[in-house]
Amino acid sequence: MSDIKWCIDYLKYYNHIKDEISYDWPTFRALLNITTPVNISDEFYQKQDIVLKNILSKKEIIDVKSFPNGVSLYKGDITLLKADAIVNACNSQMLGCFVPGHHCIDNAIHSFAGLQVRRDMLEIMNKQGHEEPNGQVKVSSGYNLPAKYIFHTVGPIYSGMHRDETDLASCYYSCLRKADEMKLDSIVFCSLSTGIFGFPIEKASRIAIKCVNSYLKEENKNIRKVIFDVFSDSDFETYKKNMKEAGL
Repeated sequence: MSDIKWCIDYLKYYNHIKDEISYDWPTFRALLNITTPVNISDEFYQKQDIVLKNILSKKEIIDVKSFPNGVSLYKGDITLLKADAIVNACNSQMLGCFVPGHHCIDNAIHSFAGLQVRRDMLEIMNKQGHEEPNGQVKVSSGYNLPAKYIFHTVGPIYSGMHRDETDLASCYYSCLRKADEMKLDSIVFCSLSTGIFGFPIEKASRIAIKCVNSYLKEENKNIRKVIFDVFSDSDFETYKKNMKEAGL
C-alpha cells in the first residue's frame, strides 16, 4: 500500500467518513484540512511526512540566502521559500483553515507543513484559554516546509478605523521582535490582512514597509534579510512602487 493511500484511509477512519473517496493529493489535502489532531498516531505522522517531503522534492525551493541583505520583494509561493521564518496570516483560532482545499495562505502553509502544526497550535491555544488578539505572534516549527519556523499572527479584519492600522503595524513589529529575540537571520512576510480580511493593499503595503524599515534602522540586532512575499502581479507592482518611494 502506498503511503498516501495509507494516510487517506487513516484520516477517513479518524474523521468517520464512510463515502467513497479518491486516493490523490487533493483528497489527502482536504482530509488534512478538516482534521483536528487530538490523538493522531506517530505512524501517521511518519507516513504523512514521507508524502509531503516527496511532493516538496518535485518543486523548486528558493533559498533566501541568495537574496541581498536588507529588504527584498519576491513574487511566488511562500511555502517554497527556505528561510529561518515565514509569517502566516491566521484567524483568531490560530488552527489553520478548515475549508478543504481553500486557496488561502493559512490553508497552504498548514497543508504543506503537516498536521503537526495544527497539533502544536491546538496545545498552545488550549493553554492560552482564549482566542488570539490581533497583532501578536505565536511560533511553531516549519516541519515539512523548507522554512525552519512559522510565525502565526492575526491581522485585523478591515473596517476603515484607525485601530486597523495600529493592529496591522503590531503584527509586523511583533514578528520582527520575535525573530530578533530568536536570533534569526531571515524572515518572510506575506501581505497580512489583504486577502479575505479586506485590508486595501495600497495602505497595507505602506504600513508593512514603514514598520520593517523603521525596525531595521532603530531596533534590529540580528535580522539580516526581510522578504515581502506576494502572489499576484498587481500586489508586486504596488509593493515595488511603495518600496521605491521609501528608498528601499
